[in-house]
Amino acid sequence: MKNTRKIFIVLFLIVLLPALFYSVYEISALNESEEMISHIYQRQLDAILFSVNQYVLDVASGWATQIENEIPTSRFERIIQSNPSIKSIIVSDTSLSNITVFPSNKSSHRASITSQKEMIARLVRYQAASYRKLEPVIETDSTTIIFFVSPSSINVVGIVISNERFINDIISKKLIDIAHNDFVIAVDRQSTSTTIFTTSSEQNATFSQQRQLWIFPSHIIKIRLAGTTIQDAAQERFNRDVILIIIMDFILVLGAWFVFRTISREMELIAMKSDFVSNVSHELRTPLSLIRMFAETLEMGRVKTEKKKNEYYTTIVHEADRLTRLINNILNFSRMESNTRRYNFRPVHLNKLISSVLAIYSYQLEKSLFTLKIELSDDLPEISVDEEAIAEALHNLIDNAIKYSGENKYLRIATSVNQNSIIIEVEDHGIGISIEHHSKIFEKFYRVSHGLVHTAKGSGLGLAIVQHIVHSHNGTISIISEPHHGSKFIITLPFIQSK
Repeated sequence: MKNTRKIFIVLFLIVLLPALFYSVYEISALNESEEMISHIYQRQLDAILFSVNQYVLDVASGWATQIENEIPTSRFERIIQSNPSIKSIIVSDTSLSNITVFPSNKSSHRASITSQKEMIARLVRYQAASYRKLEPVIETDSTTIIFFVSPSSINVVGIVISNERFINDIISKKLIDIAHNDFVIAVDRQSTSTTIFTTSSEQNATFSQQRQLWIFPSHIIKIRLAGTTIQDAAQERFNRDVILIIIMDFILVLGAWFVFRTISREMELIAMKSDFVSNVSHELRTPLSLIRMFAETLEMGRVKTEKKKNEYYTTIVHEADRLTRLINNILNFSRMESNTRRYNFRPVHLNKLISSVLAIYSYQLEKSLFTLKIELSDDLPEISVDEEAIAEALHNLIDNAIKYSGENKYLRIATSVNQNSIIIEVEDHGIGISIEHHSKIFEKFYRVSHGLVHTAKGSGLGLAIVQHIVHSHNGTISIISEPHHGSKFIITLPFIQSK
């Protein structure tokens, strides 16, 4: 347990803690990176909107230059005809006493210039400083007049423009060229939130940014990334990177857990093998000591009566058999581990086999004052098994029953037939096993680590060998046991009649 804790701490410090710090750092860095990327995108979109406004201003300035060139001749028809967005052109002196509208049927726009005296005075001051400034005035939602002062004749000029025509005929081409497949750009009438033009047919889209058109203050231009917003794109990228970090952390944790589990199991196995060597040494030493002691006693002639000699001979034979079984267990376990153990199946009557096994224990059971109960079914047929292997399994179960019986000396052996299976039961009234150990006692080297079960010496191989033998016969083995209420091992072998 102490070593396991050390392994966990080392793995935590070497793998998990750095992974945790790295993940926190990366998530923080990702958040900052996405904010920076979002800010860069915002600036790029601002630059696009600025370029559109600059383009519109350049178009209007081009018109102003053309009109300036035609003021001396007043031949504006060609300009109006070649630019359908221009509804009319207004020319006046700076005192607004002489106003002319081209074409003449648009004289309704004459009043528009007379109401802008302050703005025109400002434009005159700009012109005096050698700066031609264009000033828009919203006439209606669909019309804007752009005023400027011509330096050549010191005249005030107004260009009456159809907003929607200008947007659809002139601005739209620029917007389509900019948008391509990367952006969605739209122009809305601000007062009614009506879309005048858009590069995408998608409805109810959320735009990232919008700006007022300089020349058309009643309209706004909006932009967003195609398919998603900047915030959504940044969030999607952030979420994807976070998921990758989480997956990486999960793999690291899983790997650390696997390493921890593997090392822990190896250390447990090493500890079990160490206990196994110690227990086997004790198990082998006990019968050897008894055999030597009784043999030396007989050799020195200290036993006078034939009855006592026979008792000593019986003990020597019994301990020799016990020693043989211990050695066979170790050898058979080695064959099991290397998958080299072979079974010789032949028809066997289990009742006879059980009786021969019990005969070996008759002296020990009688000497230990055991109550032996034998319930062998008369209807038991012959089945095809490896006689030596089944006998070995019974020896291990009976040895355990004797070893762990405690003060309540009771042993019951029973056989029965259940449909297509033969049942063998080995039951004692001994110290019992807690339910949490039931699934583990058939593991190699496993021994209960506390209670009376642990006080009795054993190799930890007996039940593992029994299970291997039973499974090799396509059977099953189960246990019914509680502390202080004994144990019952139930072997079920498939019923195969001999031919």
